[in-house]
Amino acid sequence: MNSKEIQTEMERQRIILHQLADEFGFLDERVLMQSQKLDEWLNEYERHKNP
Repeated sequence: MNSKEIQTEMERQRIILHQLADEFGFLDERVLMQSQKLDEWLNEYERHKNP
């Protein structure tokens, strides 16, 4: 994946996170799991940006 694709996926994951938080609240397990997924994408972006 290139940086643009990673950024696109990060944005998609962020939207999902906000949708889940709106529906279930910030402390719901589904929201916390989605937050971890987004963190993984952020880490991937940083690894890609700074090899």
